[in-house]
Amino acid sequence: MNKTFIGVVIALIFSGLIILSLENDYSFSQIFIGFIVFIIPSIFISSFKSATLSIILTVICVLFFYFSIHFKFYNTWVGVLMALTIGLPIYYYRVRNAKVAEGHKGFDDI
Repeated sequence: MNKTFIGVVIALIFSGLIILSLENDYSFSQIFIGFIVFIIPSIFISSFKSATLSIILTVICVLFFYFSIHFKFYNTWVGVLMALTIGLPIYYYRVRNAKVAEGHKGFDDI
């Protein structure tokens, strides 16, 4: 019941963002770019435990922020909100609870 309610709320928010974009004539290519850039990091936010991945994610976020403000691509932030609206619940309900099996041990065990 709780997951169903959360799913309905997420669908309402996502639909509301689409309706807002249609009503204000936002550029869907900019929205798509914002969505694509931030959907994977929002789903796998817990896997960024190493310093290298954290640095890469931070550089991407800062450059994305700079270019969207500098070139006045303000519609990309609707895509970022869409990515966070879908990605964070996927992380919370699916990825966080997933059990990771041990990796391949090599040919020594054969």
